[in-house]
Amino acid sequence: METSVPTSKGQVLIPKRLREKYGIEPGVRVLFEETKHGLLIKSMNRDYFNKFRGLLRNDDNLDEEIKKYKAEEIKQEEQKLSLSKK
Repeated sequence: METSVPTSKGQVLIPKRLREKYGIEPGVRVLFEETKHGLLIKSMNRDYFNKFRGLLRNDDNLDEEIKKYKAEEIKQEEQKLSLSKK
């Protein structure tokens, strides 16, 4: 079992062994999910999105769907930043 201590900003270091095991690379978003047993952290890497194959309109365009998702996410983050500067 590995542990980490949150910084004053709430940042936590994910141990290298776990980052490698679960494909958490720089730039990969992680999902925090509350469960009845505690906090669950999931990597939203390619494997995460591959679990949704068949739910998308066209499985052949998974890369395009991921790009659209990330572009929309970036757009929302930029909107938040522009609102906070006002």
